[in-house]
Amino acid sequence: MLRYIEKYGSLSFAEKPFNEVDSLIFSQLIYNDFKGVIGSRDMLTLAELAERFYAVNTDEEIDGLLGVAQRAARLLTVCSNSKRYSGTLVSDYIDNVNDSIDKQIAAANFLLSDDTLLVAFRGTDATVAGFKESAMLAYMFPIPAQIEALHYFQESAMTHDGRVMLCGHSKGGNLAIYASVNCSNSLQKNIEGVYAFDSPGFPEWFFDRYDYLQMESRLFPINPQGSIIGRALKMKKPAKIVVSTAKQGKQHNVSTWNITDDAFETAETYSAESDKLSAYLNELVEYIGDKDLDVFYDALEQTANELGVSDFYDLKKVDVSLLTIFIDSIQTLNPQQKERFMALARKVMTDFAKGYVSDKTHKAMDYVKNITSKIPYGKKRSEVENETAEEN
Repeated sequence: MLRYIEKYGSLSFAEKPFNEVDSLIFSQLIYNDFKGVIGSRDMLTLAELAERFYAVNTDEEIDGLLGVAQRAARLLTVCSNSKRYSGTLVSDYIDNVNDSIDKQIAAANFLLSDDTLLVAFRGTDATVAGFKESAMLAYMFPIPAQIEALHYFQESAMTHDGRVMLCGHSKGGNLAIYASVNCSNSLQKNIEGVYAFDSPGFPEWFFDRYDYLQMESRLFPINPQGSIIGRALKMKKPAKIVVSTAKQGKQHNVSTWNITDDAFETAETYSAESDKLSAYLNELVEYIGDKDLDVFYDALEQTANELGVSDFYDLKKVDVSLLTIFIDSIQTLNPQQKERFMALARKVMTDFAKGYVSDKTHKAMDYVKNITSKIPYGKKRSEVENETAEEN
């Protein structure tokens, strides 16, 4: 992203039209915490917003943020110093977390220099409510953030006459798709594209709806090769698959995605690990069922409440008592719930143990076969192992 900005940051959106990499950049900028920096009724240029943001956030505080928020803060600086992004008007910022209904949503409108309105939704943040609501996607539809995303988009974008775009990373992309599919017909006609970066999907019946079919050609899901979150639930529209420099789960970090010039470097298929793990997790969700998933996440939430943990930063203060309190939370379940919870835990541990041992065993067997097939009579095994190592 930084190389892209370095190359094209001197060009306005009129000079170089908005593209998928720009959308990725805005999907990351929305991870900045602008509470107290810009009000819901304010309108600032990105340069003004960055100046205010750094006036109330020290370098030391930014260094203490979680990875995605820390990277977003640095990206804000680079963008605010470029012609392409600095004059972008930012408005209608919201950041709502409600623990009582497990809701977390943040979004903002970005009015580009070519009069395009881009509405960006934040993915899951560091709050416990945000984590639980993201998990609720597996057994509840719609979740509270999806409902608010629709109202937010409808109210903030309905007065814009020009073209409209939406974007989001992780849960943010899910919210963007939900809002675009469910908004009014008059607003939907103005939507040119919706970019969802490694975002979880929807129940299967969601894709049979007429309003979804009307939007499908303008939906652009984009996932890394090792995607797990982006393959959770269902996504009817095939995703563009991007090459990443990271291993498996770390590919959710978009900073590891390869960009060549002004487009993503693509691959034809997902990795074998992505296929295996995403299929297993989706099967596991179906096996567990809605009620048991609710029980599991309620137990986690109860544990967090008893520890006084409201976000992941609080976990730094938590010691080994976390495990004890979690076990105590499980003990408060009724006998049937407790039995089901423990059965689930045993199944997951057994499945992963089998998978891990199986992979290791196959690799060991292949290695042994390779060695033994090359051992001629009278030759020492160590000699063949050295030769094989050199070949590898």
